[in-house]
Amino acid sequence: MRSSFLRLCAATSLTLALVACGIKGSPRAPRPAPLPAPTAETVPAQQPPRGPVEPSGPTVPPSSTDAGLPE
Repeated sequence: MRSSFLRLCAATSLTLALVACGIKGSPRAPRPAPLPAPTAETVPAQQPPRGPVEPSGPTVPPSSTDAGLPE
């Protein structure tokens, strides 16, 4: 009886070791291929020509003709 018990323990240990080494997790699905870069260049929308930019705030006139430059 002792001999059969030892055989059973050895077989169980070997089986568990083989199963544990074979576990790698669930198989993963392959990733989809990356999308290719667009080959056609996009044309920017045509905008009407702009006029001169007008100031959008208070203006500070220069206090003298040298505009703060050292002499």
